[in-house]
Amino acid sequence: MSLLHRVGAVVLAASFLGGVCRAQAFQHPGVLVSGPQLDFVKVQVKAKAEPFYSEYQKAVASEYGALDYQLKGPPPTGIVDCGPVSNPDHGCHAEDADASAAYLQAVLWTISGDHRYAENAIRIVNTYGHNLRDYTNSNAPLQAAWSGETWPRSAEILRYSNAGWKQEDIAAFSTMLTKVILPHIYAGSGSNGNWELSMIDAMTGIAVFTDDHALLKYAEAMWLQRVPAYFYNSALDGPHPRPLPRGGSKTSWYGTTNLNASVDGMAQETCRDLGHTSYGISSTMAAAETSHIQGGKLYEAEEKRLVPALEFHAHLLLRKDPVPTLVCGGTVHYAQGATFVVGYNEYHNRLGVPLPQTKEWIEQHVEQYPVPVDMHMMVFEPLTHGADVSSAR
Repeated sequence: MSLLHRVGAVVLAASFLGGVCRAQAFQHPGVLVSGPQLDFVKVQVKAKAEPFYSEYQKAVASEYGALDYQLKGPPPTGIVDCGPVSNPDHGCHAEDADASAAYLQAVLWTISGDHRYAENAIRIVNTYGHNLRDYTNSNAPLQAAWSGETWPRSAEILRYSNAGWKQEDIAAFSTMLTKVILPHIYAGSGSNGNWELSMIDAMTGIAVFTDDHALLKYAEAMWLQRVPAYFYNSALDGPHPRPLPRGGSKTSWYGTTNLNASVDGMAQETCRDLGHTSYGISSTMAAAETSHIQGGKLYEAEEKRLVPALEFHAHLLLRKDPVPTLVCGGTVHYAQGATFVVGYNEYHNRLGVPLPQTKEWIEQHVEQYPVPVDMHMMVFEPLTHGADVSSAR
């Protein structure tokens, strides 16, 4: 990354974060899950407490938690080629699966103490750390973002859990993150918001793993730009959604123009479909969670948008009432839903905010939580965030 980019990162961060400095030391592991949180989950699983025990059993039984997991990528060229909707798909779904498996197996290693999980996760991250060369085609930035969200999660756990990951392999993996993935996502995106929110989440994870304070501040500043333009709040925005910070000519609110308080929490992609919107919500929460572990206050900064966003979309997904005409003309396109567990854990479990619709959605769909592939950043979230460590204090 050039010196100019570094200077730009610091300037952008200062302008959005008020130049406030936090403690210099990063918390490790600290990408999506912290050390205390992992210790808490281990205790809950041992006690067979729910939802942790059931989620642990499902994770162990899944393809991604299998002790004989077989690597699916990367392609022999080391170049992942992803076109629109992954067509062509040369290593795209394979990398999704491998990154999800590496993270899940790293989590299972910390819970079970079975070193075979650590060995599997190390084998996966080393293969990509030494062999991934680039991304190409129209979806290259998005594929890099999705992968960048998941890879640092596994790497953080392995590096700081006495898993036996060698220093030379850690260095190769760090180089892969900063030289292969980061260039595709650093400038953000003018496409639909789920693209840039995934990029932001990826940058927060890469920043923590590589101990890059400037990059973390830059990612947090970009989050504080994109989130207000992705989630509507009438008291903050008036009747019109905020303009997109890097919106392209083809990127819009899908016909949405005049809004009011009855649709607080609506997202830029709600009228596109609830699947892509769930990606946007999940990446938003994951980035905020990593920032929270590192002492940041992203959750608090946009609570007025994110709490309504969870409730609004959970209500739509529950399908209890007809969709109001003001919402996408009364028709929304449903898709495989998000878990919303990470956001619920923050706002309800930690802060005590009532979230009845979100709670109902989580409880009614506990057996239907998405598997990793095609849900990208959502990997067994109820296992890691079904409750917060503070509940045990």
